[in-house]
Amino acid sequence: MRNLTRVALACLIGAGMVATAGVAAQAAPATENGSKPQQTIEKGYALSCTGQSGGVTVTVDLYQNSAFGSHASLSVETPHGEYGGGYGPLDTTLLSNGTIAAEIPVRKLDDTAEPAGDAVISGTYADAGQPKRVHEVIEDPADHYVITKGTNTQLETVTTVDVLGESVPLSCSTAFAFDLTVLRLTPGQD
Repeated sequence: MRNLTRVALACLIGAGMVATAGVAAQAAPATENGSKPQQTIEKGYALSCTGQSGGVTVTVDLYQNSAFGSHASLSVETPHGEYGGGYGPLDTTLLSNGTIAAEIPVRKLDDTAEPAGDAVISGTYADAGQPKRVHEVIEDPADHYVITKGTNTQLETVTTVDVLGESVPLSCSTAFAFDLTVLRLTPGQD
């Protein structure tokens, strides 16, 4: 289960990092073969949090992107088994005006996949410093380029999750807001 959580986190944070890396594309030229770049404005948040209480260990990942929707995932380990849940992309708000709020359906991670109620994530966030400029160019294996420019702002959070009858305080090792322009170049794109 931890591997599943890490994969989900890598996807969420990877998307966030691409989204947080940065390039403000101004009148980008066509590539050699005449293809035009795709530009998106991406604003949002990325949180990766963990906590433990009463024998329950929880990992929560929340990712909200104005261009690609919101994603949420949760994994829970208890003495009685493992549970999990998630969704995305959805057109829903997870973080807004200093408030964190998400509800994730939970299932037992076994052959039964039995529903086990909902996990309710709640809390607050605030900027933890000045926005930092980011700029990155990434080439993926298919010779596509992603150029990102904008800002990242670290966040302070106070967050809990109520799941399986336990209230678990969360500590977020990754917590930031992003405001970016992302340019995607694909050879042969029309």
